[in-house]
Amino acid sequence: MSRLLNELSQKTANEHLKERFRRLLTADAVDPGRVAPGGAAPDRAAPGRVAPDRAAPDRVASEDMVQLQFVPGRIEVFGKHTDYAGGESLTCASQHGIAAFVQRHDAPSLVIDDYARSTTIELTYDDPVAAPSWSLYPAAVLKRMIRHFGVPRRGVRLGIHSDLPGASGMSSSSSLIISVILALLQDEGYESARSILNSPVELAGFAGALESGADYGPFSGDQGVGTKGGSQDHTAILMSSAGELGLYSYEPIDKLSAIKLPEDVIFVVGTSGVKARKTGQAKERYNAASLAAREVARMYSEDVGESYSNLGSMMASPNFDRDGLRHCIQDELLWNRFSQYERECALVIPRAMEALARRDWATFGAMSDESQRMAAELLGNQVPETVDLARIAREAGALGASSFGAGFGGAVWALIARDDSKRFLSHWRTSYLESYPQHAGKSRFFRDSPGEGAWTVKS
Repeated sequence: MSRLLNELSQKTANEHLKERFRRLLTADAVDPGRVAPGGAAPDRAAPGRVAPDRAAPDRVASEDMVQLQFVPGRIEVFGKHTDYAGGESLTCASQHGIAAFVQRHDAPSLVIDDYARSTTIELTYDDPVAAPSWSLYPAAVLKRMIRHFGVPRRGVRLGIHSDLPGASGMSSSSSLIISVILALLQDEGYESARSILNSPVELAGFAGALESGADYGPFSGDQGVGTKGGSQDHTAILMSSAGELGLYSYEPIDKLSAIKLPEDVIFVVGTSGVKARKTGQAKERYNAASLAAREVARMYSEDVGESYSNLGSMMASPNFDRDGLRHCIQDELLWNRFSQYERECALVIPRAMEALARRDWATFGAMSDESQRMAAELLGNQVPETVDLARIAREAGALGASSFGAGFGGAVWALIARDDSKRFLSHWRTSYLESYPQHAGKSRFFRDSPGEGAWTVKS
């Protein structure tokens, strides 16, 4: 274990992150058997849950430790609901994310000790049934990995601590999916999986397909977690570089360019306190934008007698006729969906990147305002809290501000002069909570900057 900690020190200079790993590895983090406030202690193992007397990490032999991981969240700067529609997006990894260790154990199961939630789940290999709502994600990973690559030879234990605000739009669920994939890939029997998922591009594409339930290469899809999204989140989580914003296209994944974020500016993230969930009833609202984009491409394909899989391939065709599309698409909701996609990809992203390179903050701010306006008026995925968070940020001097993620709650980023960020953060939080005091215990405000994509340290 000491060697792993030494290698960790070589991997990152972030003292806060190293301290998080130290606490994880010495069981100084919250005991996974401890009851969360208002909860009841599980007194026996149930599907998807483990009794609190299961061996704690400090009682597991250090020779069973096989990996340390850091899997960040992500900030979507521009590119709202564009990835699965064949478009581009401008993203970066967060400095916040999941710190985790991976161990082997003898039972045929995946065990996850979640220290932030003070809970433990166990998913058996023969019947990986999800119990707590968040366990839907590792259960989906385990089922698909077993279907494609067989049953792992050994049990896998994953101890995680996330400082990402849950259901905030920062991709905590996608980070968890990637963390579980990376853990399972350490199994001795998964040589074939490692040979296929051997690069960040392959991992991002597979993780995105796994979450949405899509096919990936020769591997057939399934239900996934029920959301019909793309691979933007997974790409940012795995492929980002510290200090820069990456411009990516999808299907297939390709890094088109990158731009350094000036050192004298920094992101401040404000989470609304309204959960941006992708499960339950919220899933239908999330999927509506995806289905609308597919329907526009389908209707145009039928009208012109050609075949376009998404909006990106449709618009890239030399035969594309925008006036013909407008004649074909009479439904205003569908036209709004196309208009938002078109302006986000063709106007907002390129002009914002040019403005950032020139430090033209007036144009950068105008593009963030336009992206936010379209999210509210054309995508229709905003709530009053996220609209007001962006407005308050701009009125308080943000160089740009916009919501991000699935929508229907979640977070807003604001770009701020670094030396003004402390004042801004305090003002932003205070002003927001004056209007929405009911979110005082749920919203979070913090500084963030473009971080490195997911990394591991192996034994």
